[in-house]
Amino acid sequence: MPESNLDPQTNFKVRRTSIKTWLTPETMSPLGKELFEIAKDLEESDEPAFDEHAIEQELKRRRGFQ
Repeated sequence: MPESNLDPQTNFKVRRTSIKTWLTPETMSPLGKELFEIAKDLEESDEPAFDEHAIEQELKRRRGFQ
């Protein structure tokens, strides 16, 4: 598994998820496959994860409040 880009000292209110070991591409739904690919791309990216404040700011920006 790729190394996490999250700061281990940061306390998040959102829990990270993990993929069940019995899941394989053959047993996943099409949506599950797509979400798995998105999660893999995010883990491999160099983008830092948003903290709660940054998420709120991004939502405000996208909704046109800022």
